[in-house]
This record gives sequence, structure tokens and C-alpha cells, in this order.
Amino acid sequence: MKLKLLIIFLGCTLITTSQNLEQIGKAPLVKVNGGVSANSVYYDGSANRDPFTYFINGNLNFNISGIYNIPLSFSYTNQDFGYSTPFKINRLSIHPSYKWVATHIGDVAMTFSPYTVSGHQFTGFGTDLTPNKPYKISAFYGRLLKATEYNEEVPDAIPAYKRMGYGLKTSYDFNKFSVGFIFFKAKDEASSLDIIIPEELHIDPKENLVVSLESSVEIVKGLRFNIEIAQSAVTENIEDKEINKGSNALGFLINEKASTDYYTALNTDFTYSFGKGSVGMGYERIDPQYRTFGAYFFNNDLENITLNAAQELFNGRVSLALNAGLQRDDLKNEKEAQSNRIVSAINASIQASDRLNIGASYSNFQSYTNIRTAFDEINQVNQFENLDTLDFKQVSQNAALNLGYLVSQSPQKQQNLGLNLTFQTTKDEQGTADATNNETNFYNAGANYTITYPERTLTINAAINAAINAAYNVVELVDALTYGPTLSASKQFFEKKLRTGISASYNESLVDGNSQGNVMNFRANAGYIYKEKHNINLNALTLFRNTTNTSAHDFTVTLGYSYSFDVKKPDLRFAKRTSKGTDDEKNQEKATDTLQKLENKLQEEKASKQNYYRFRYRTEIYEGNASTVSNKIEAISQQKYFKEKEAFSKDKIQNQLSTLKEKAKTDTDFKNSALNYLDSIYLRKDFIPTYQERLQYVLVHLQKELLAKYQEMKVKYATAKSDMESHPLHTLNDAEKEQADEQDQFDYMKLKTIYRVDGNRLESYLNLRFEIGKILKGNAVVKNDKKLNQFKAMTKEGAFSAYLKDKDLEKINIYLEEQIIRYYDKLYQSSE
Repeated sequence: MKLKLLIIFLGCTLITTSQNLEQIGKAPLVKVNGGVSANSVYYDGSANRDPFTYFINGNLNFNISGIYNIPLSFSYTNQDFGYSTPFKINRLSIHPSYKWVATHIGDVAMTFSPYTVSGHQFTGFGTDLTPNKPYKISAFYGRLLKATEYNEEVPDAIPAYKRMGYGLKTSYDFNKFSVGFIFFKAKDEASSLDIIIPEELHIDPKENLVVSLESSVEIVKGLRFNIEIAQSAVTENIEDKEINKGSNALGFLINEKASTDYYTALNTDFTYSFGKGSVGMGYERIDPQYRTFGAYFFNNDLENITLNAAQELFNGRVSLALNAGLQRDDLKNEKEAQSNRIVSAINASIQASDRLNIGASYSNFQSYTNIRTAFDEINQVNQFENLDTLDFKQVSQNAALNLGYLVSQSPQKQQNLGLNLTFQTTKDEQGTADATNNETNFYNAGANYTITYPERTLTINAAINAAINAAYNVVELVDALTYGPTLSASKQFFEKKLRTGISASYNESLVDGNSQGNVMNFRANAGYIYKEKHNINLNALTLFRNTTNTSAHDFTVTLGYSYSFDVKKPDLRFAKRTSKGTDDEKNQEKATDTLQKLENKLQEEKASKQNYYRFRYRTEIYEGNASTVSNKIEAISQQKYFKEKEAFSKDKIQNQLSTLKEKAKTDTDFKNSALNYLDSIYLRKDFIPTYQERLQYVLVHLQKELLAKYQEMKVKYATAKSDMESHPLHTLNDAEKEQADEQDQFDYMKLKTIYRVDGNRLESYLNLRFEIGKILKGNAVVKNDKKLNQFKAMTKEGAFSAYLKDKDLEKINIYLEEQIIRYYDKLYQSSE
């Protein structure tokens, strides 16, 4: 059985590709770029930790002859986490890629779907095959958990067996219909541990098999139906007695044991999109105990029936999204009480004015998250303190309100006010431990005031935060309150190469109204950029903790360095001889580059003024706050692109515009997003005449080629017909043919097959010649041909993507010729 699965696995993932050697000699043989960073932490205080720790991270990319990309990333630390875990802390990964073939080697993670493989880290090999074809393939093989021995002296250590796993995901897109298949299997190695795990820990070697089918159908324009159904087989102890239950179709793929059970998950939805809104309906059902070894955390034993709607109002100033429905648990009626509740999720974004932005959300859907208040960050000793935590909580309610108000704005001074409120209800769910039935309500509130002097590169911020935790368990009710202010200031020097900052914080904790202590800290930081590639950072913290019984003092210094580089070596391209004219051209190019750099520098200085932008894109100047610039970009998009008859990928561009408007509301990385969006519409607009020219060229060229091959194909078909009819068996009836010699029967069937194949080819050829003749008048393409318009809508984006890679017009010609033949042949076959 294992051998069969391995053969299937390799057969589905093995693909042979040809190499594009045209780039060799045109690009440097080896080009290396990437970055490395190192951080060291010195600590002197009362905590039980090493006085000196370091963290090293890096990413490299090796580009070979402009063809192959081999990215590499790694991280390493000497920090002692106190005990061994089945999860890796130090990681190394490499991601070579070639065209549409991407591979992942080392410590990586992949995601197939929420019910199968969903972000679980493994050490091994993975690949994603994404050709410009209807099919996609992803696969992986590796170690999901490393063997961790039981240690009775360290109760926090999690013993675990070595777990190996592999998975495969395939999908095929039939234009308006797509189908996908996922296979995942993981198994513990019972012999991977030397020390026997005590029975009371209930940790046994397990096995898991998950199979999933997913599909998506566009019923009519704008209406789409999606479905995924997954089944998971879990063996709780592979050392149990082997039995043949025969109760499930997956039984032939897994060695069934007494502890093998099967679970099912189903998720399906309808979505209808119209204008700037959408409505939909969804259904989800997950069996009790459903889980997959390809994910860390999973909700189960629930059934959801939901309705959802989203709409933009008032020219995009208001965005609303609603998801509401019914949820119940105890699907098998095994609990003492069943929970039935109305579930909902509401999100609203309101641009009340050019100065006031409001964001609000509420959800009571169950999810897993890592809860951290503002004080976790304020009071942490260094930025590496909370790495790789598994302290996850099951959240059953989550609400948030964010207000942002621009008090004043000018090139000299800008003032902002902010207010945020959050509420969460959680239950403990840490690591692999069972729920403790502890319920906690988290209330967090914060307010801040920021004043910025852009011309002085000076920012001052004052904030106050409060966090209330109300914990409930079967023993007692505990209310905890933490509150305190923070004051910070930052300043840049030497043309913004040196960044400095200082801050002071104080917070006090109360439990049931009684003071438990306070924390005061002072921070200072500095960062220097040298020649744009070198970054040096220095941070210092002194922290004072006072409780009712003790006092403690922590002092931490963190020194960091990062370097980004772009190296070409060796460059084996031969230099061309230069003439005086060439030298003059180079001097002119240098002068142009210098002017361009000066203009870019001026634009960067003006754009650095917080919330104030001014930049030129082609003939247009965009100036003002993010909202003003966003509105102008939207207006120009309508005028320059969306009204264009030959414009393509309008839905994709509209989604990019929606994303840009969302970023304008939060003013997050807005300028880069705006420039990327403008690139998207103008590059496509510029490509339209190129596409029209290439399409006309290919149609004319193909028409001539078909005409030249007509006699050849006609003779080939006539020859095949003559050979078949001249065979002795051709004139016999079916009964007589069956009595003939087997070799004669084989030869006759071969001739008959050749005749049919050549006949079909000739019919397809004549149909293609007829269709091209209809859309060409002379050498000009006719307008308003229904089939041709549909073809153009289907292929413009693909041709644009091919052109964008290396501006090779010949590749567009090849792409369009292949698509024309495939498209008209498919129409002809479907009409029969």
C-alpha cells in the first residue's frame, strides 16, 4: 500500500520542463542579492536568563543567468528556552524557483486548505507548480514534529514522537468551473523515543489521513458557488490491534486499528457580486473531534448557517460588511447541554470627513489567537522576549472601535488624536492541553496624541492605556486592572540618516481594587543608515518593578546590525566597442540620471511629511492627504482606463483600487500602493495597442500558414483514406473481420485510427481557416465579432503577463497563436 501511494505521489508531481537558454550571455552569470541581520542582547536583572544572547537572520537570492532563482532564508539564536519542544526554533530554508516551478527546502510551511494542511511547519521538501495552464499542483514531504524525550524533571516539556508526513494538492480550471483534490497523510514513528512516556500523559503514536475535494462554479455572471468536503481518519494509537472495520471508503488507504475513527468537514457557500457590493450564504459543518495533523489548532463540533453582505456607500466613504447566522454544537448529542446561538460579524469603516476616520468591528465567531495587551509590549524587556509563543486562546467574542482625528495639517505642523477600544472573551487553550474552563474578559482602551513637525523631523507622542481582565473559573471571580501613561519623542538628524527616540512609561496593577505593584521603564533608541545598505540600531532599557513584597531592576541593551546587498559576479558579458557618439549618449544618460535622482530626492523629502503627499506620475501631479490623492486617482482611473472600450481585467483593477482606498483610510504604506496601482492601469493601457497589433499580426500570419498547409493536409487525409480502403479487411463485414488473422486485424485498426485522426485534424483546420477568414478583411481585423471579443477578454491579461516579464514580442506571438488554435477548436468540438 505504501509503495502504491508513493508511486501515485511521484507520478502526479513529476514534470519535465525545457530551459530557456536565450538569456544566457544577456544577463550576468551569477547575481546575488539579499540581506543579513544580527542582534545581540545584554541583560542584567533579576530574571533567570542568560546575560548575553544573540539572534541572526538572513535571506539570500542567487539568480543564475537571469533564468534560475534560488532564495535562501535562515534564522539562528543561542537563546535557551528552558526545555525541549517538538517545534524548531532555529530555522533554515531555501526556495529555488524556475519560471512556474517553485520549490521549498528546509524548515518551511505550506497551506492547502483549512481542513487539511494549514500552515504547519515541516522540515523537508515542497513544491508549487503554477504553469500558465488550467492545472496547478502542490506537494510536500517532511518531518512535522521532531522526537522529544520525556523528562520528569521538566514538567513543561512536551514529549512527542517523530512525525513524518506528505501531501498533494491538485486543481484544474475549466474556465467557469474548477475542481481540486487534496491528499495528506502523517504518521508517528513509535520507535523514535528511547524513554517510555508515562501512560497517564495519554500520549501515543498516532496516524492521520485526510482527503478533500473542492470545487467552484460560476453559475451566471457574478454568482459563484464554492464547496469543500474533507474527511479525516485518525488512529489514536498505531500500536493497537489491526482490524478491518470496512465502514469507510478511506479504509483502504490507512491501516485501520481499534482506535481509528473517521470525521467529516463540509464548507459551502454562494456569493453574488454586483457593483460595489456582494451578498452570499454559507454552510459549514465540522464533526466532533475532527482534526488534522497539518494544522496547529482547529475548531470542531459545530454547525454554522450564515448570510453575508458587503456594500460601499456614499462614494466609498462608508464600507459595511455583515456576516450573521446560526451556530450550534453537540452535533452527536453527547454533551449534557447543547449550545445554540446567533453568530455575527460586523465590520464598518467610515470616513466621516477629511479629518475623522472611524473603524468598528464585532464578532462572536470562535477563533484562536494569541492575546497580548499594550502592556505586554510596553513592559517586555526586549523585542525577542515573546518569540514562538504557543499561548493561544479560544476567542468567542471580539469587538473593536478605532477613531482617528486630524486636528491640524500643514507643511510645518501636523496634529493627530487617536482612540481605540477592544473587548475579547476567551477560554484557555494552550499547546496540546485540554481546555481549563477558565473564561476571561479582556477590556483594552488607549488614547494618544501626536504632534509632528515635518520640516524639523520631530515627533512627540503622548498616550495612556488601560487594560481590565475579568477572569472567571469554577473557584472564584478575579478582576484585574492595569493602567498608565506613556510619553515618547523621536527626532531625525543628518538628512534623516540618524533616527533617535526616547520614551518613558509607568503602569500600575490592581487586583480586586488592591494594588499589586507598578512598573516604570525608560527607553532610548538610535538608528543610523550608512550608504542606504547598512543599518545600525542601538536600544537601551531600564525597568523598575515594584510589588507588595519585592522590588526588581532590569537593564537591557540591544545592538543590531543589518546589511542589504546586490552583488553581480562574475559578469561574463562581452563589452561592446564604443564610439564618440556612444560616449556622448552615455554622458547625456548620466545627466538625465542625475536630474532624475534630484527629482526623486525632492519628491521623497516632500512625501516624508506625515499624511501629506506630493508626487508626479506621468503628466499628473497628486497632492494632498491620502484621502484626497486616493479620490483623484479614482477619478483619473475612470477617465483614463475604465471608460476605455478595450480595457481589460477591470475587476482585478477595481479590487486594487478598493485596497488602495482602504490603505488611504489608515495611511499605511499609501504612496507605494498608489504608485503600484497607477503602474497597473497605465501599463495595461499602454499594452492595449501592442495587443491589437500582435493579434492582427498573428491572425494574418496564421491565415497564410493555414493556406500553405492545406494541400499537404488534404493529401495526407486522402492517403490515409486510400490505405484504409485498400486493406483486405475493409470490404468484409464485422463477423468476417473477427475471423481474420490477428495481425491483419491490428494493421486494419491502425489504418482506421490514422484515418480518423487525420480526418479530425482536417476538419479542425478547415474550421479554423473559416473562422479566421470571417474576422479578417484583407489584413485588417473586423470589429464587433462576438467570438473574437470573447477571445480577447480571455487572453489580454495572459498576454500582458507574458509581455511584462521580458518585453519579448515573439513570446506574445507564440502565446496568442496557441490560444487562437485552442479556443476555436474548443468551440468547434463543443458545437458538434
